[in-house]
This record gives sequence, C-alpha cells and structure tokens, in this order.
Amino acid sequence: MIDLPPTVPLFTTPSGVEVVGFPAAGDDALRWWERLRAEYPASGLWPLLMEEDTPEYLADSYTYATVDESLAQAYALDGSKLLVPDFVDEGEWPSEPERPGFGLPYFRSGQPAQVTVALVPAAEPWLVPVVLHYGGWNKYPSPGEHAAIMRYWQERYGAELVVLTGTTVEYAVARPPLTRPDALALAGRYRAYNDGEYDLYGAEHLTDLAAGLLGAQVWRMWWD
Repeated sequence: MIDLPPTVPLFTTPSGVEVVGFPAAGDDALRWWERLRAEYPASGLWPLLMEEDTPEYLADSYTYATVDESLAQAYALDGSKLLVPDFVDEGEWPSEPERPGFGLPYFRSGQPAQVTVALVPAAEPWLVPVVLHYGGWNKYPSPGEHAAIMRYWQERYGAELVVLTGTTVEYAVARPPLTRPDALALAGRYRAYNDGEYDLYGAEHLTDLAAGLLGAQVWRMWWD
C-alpha cells in the first residue's frame, strides 16, 4: 500500500460514493498518478488529475439517463462506431509536428500548477464517466457514450485517462500509432471525438493532426 498525503472529501458520486483526493503539482502530480495507477488492480481506485473547480461540473448532471442506464449503455455500445471518422488526407506531412505533453499539472508557461489528485472507485478505468455521471453538455459525449469510447481507446491504443476537467480529457497512451496510415485513421476519429479538432496540436488540417499523433504517448482533447 502507498502512504498517501492527507486526503479530503471532494464530492459524492450520483450513486452515493464519496471521492477523496489531495493536492499535488507538476511532475509530482504525474508521479502520483503513475504510482496510484500501479495500485489500481488492488485498490479499485482510479487516479484522476482535476482542476479545483472540476467538482462543480459534477454537481449538476447534464444527462437525462440514470447511472444504471448509462452503465448499460457503456457495456452495450461499440465505441469505435460512435466515432464517424473523416479519412480525408489534407495537406503535406509536416517536418516538425507539434506533440504536446500533459497540460493540466502545469501553467501555460510550463511552471508547475497545483491540481487535485482524485481517487475514483471504478470497476474499470473506462467507466469513470459513468461513475461520475459526467458529460452530455454541448458536444461532450454522454456518460455511457464516453465510457464506450474510452473502452475503445484503451483496447485499441492502450489509452488510459489521466486528466479530466470541465472541458478537457488527457490520456497516457501505451500503443500509439506508428505508421502514417494508422495515424491518419486515428486523426479522423480524434476529430470526430472532440469539437476542439486541431486546436491543441497547432494543426491546420488532418495531416498536421495525424503527424502530431504519430507515436504520441499523450493525447489531449477538449470541448467548447
């Protein structure tokens, strides 16, 4: 067992489970995520890096489905089929694509920023959106849809949720695409997944985005 810093209650899930957490910043926050991720099979607690105001987004549900209905959706839906890809190859392959790392535990200047390390009880890591009953506003996937998509990302690419805020998610990726055709296929689904499209990769077209995703061990997405 890991000796944790003192934890405090953060919020209670719609199913009545209390989520606790503690503050950390920058590289230290990511190291805590890695240690707690390694403990997950025994603890059943999935670590998430959150902004301080993220629990406010959890206070009001934007989905009309119940937790049980979202859970059933998560297991029934095929996440890959929820992402209608755009495989159009636009533009030339860039020589120096942007491949951003994790954003949340840092300020835009690159300096460490304090965040909350939350411990979320979840039977599977991809079920976190259902456990938190999180999503369904603007173009954000509903909890059940988001969980099914996360299952697809995990099975296909070894992508695991690290950061969750009111507008963003960030993943650690164990098996990113290693060829240009595979990266282009991912880029089409990436663009279907989040309405931020190319913004976080400084890209102007799908090929730019694919180049940024090629071999990338961190993915960042956002919704307006």
